Amino acid sequence: MSKKSDSTGLDAYLPLILTAAFLLGCFMIALSDVRSGAQRMTVGVSAVLSGSASEESDPRQPKKSKLMQSGSLHYRLVSPTETHSKRESREVTAPVAVSSEPSVSSEAPSQSAPEAVTSEPEPVDSQTQPEQVSSQEEEEPAFRLPNSHYINFTPPKEGRVAYLTFDDGPSSNTDDILDILDYYNVKATFFVIYHKDMENQYKAIVDRGHTIGLHTYSHNYARIYRSEKAFFNDLDRIDAYIYSVTGVHSKIIRFPGGSSNTVSRHYSTDLMPVLKESATRRGYAYHDWNVDSEDAAHNNLDPDKLLANVKRDLTKYRKPDILMHDSGGSKRTTVEALPEIIEYIYAQGYKMEGLQLDSYAVHHNW
Repeated sequence: MSKKSDSTGLDAYLPLILTAAFLLGCFMIALSDVRSGAQRMTVGVSAVLSGSASEESDPRQPKKSKLMQSGSLHYRLVSPTETHSKRESREVTAPVAVSSEPSVSSEAPSQSAPEAVTSEPEPVDSQTQPEQVSSQEEEEPAFRLPNSHYINFTPPKEGRVAYLTFDDGPSSNTDDILDILDYYNVKATFFVIYHKDMENQYKAIVDRGHTIGLHTYSHNYARIYRSEKAFFNDLDRIDAYIYSVTGVHSKIIRFPGGSSNTVSRHYSTDLMPVLKESATRRGYAYHDWNVDSEDAAHNNLDPDKLLANVKRDLTKYRKPDILMHDSGGSKRTTVEALPEIIEYIYAQGYKMEGLQLDSYAVHHNW
């Protein structure tokens, strides 16, 4: 009788026990889901934070330019695969007013120019030597380009065209200069002389849409400034060579030392007026400059100084012609300064083009 009563009492509590067990199971499942979700969120946040940190500290990525850091430009993230037409423009801070009064600076010629032009060392293709680049991170150039970048495409102010010009190349710097110009969708002008074993660089200048100009074959003042005949013989020689390599004849020239140079007087009195008149009569367009980076006067001038030199005079002109040099290791800092120079020019509302026969020509008239 006692056993039957105990069994009946247990049966009465069984539904409560099962219900409690069911609720406890549901609670444990819910708790497990909450913990799992919290763990996934923690991992996700950690990944984002670590990704940001690695991006900031990754030595393969360039530091933001000073213009970007200071907020002088308004940027938009774009992909290198985007075309120029798809890049929307944004306004930037108001540029300095443009003055039409001319002022010029002079290229610093070397009076002891060598009798023969020496060849530049072969450029290193970083794409074929990734291990070497990564093992020498401390020597990586400041202009190293990321996979995507911030850039400003300000609608240019009416009539504002800047001409980036590079003298004395091609050289071991040319490939990097061309990469930077492509990166910013900029065209420039290269006033070239003869360098041995640089056929690929001459071709690349033309193939990538830039203007190739003539700066004489030898760039030897004693040779080219002996007489009118000597000058044009040397000029014809570089034109013939460029044509043999690229299939292009050029009628755009720059006199070594500029059209107002005084070095020529050591070899022939009053030759420059004759050369300027004769060049024009022969169908050449000669170009001097009105903005001088001053990289001719100093080898490997500090990039900040190069930028400051360009900023000093750029906005004085609606059509500035900017003198830079493409000559081997001695102008490496010109390459390093080039991205910030281009960004600053964009910020002032200029577009950048290669010189053409009908382009505005800066002439030194003293």
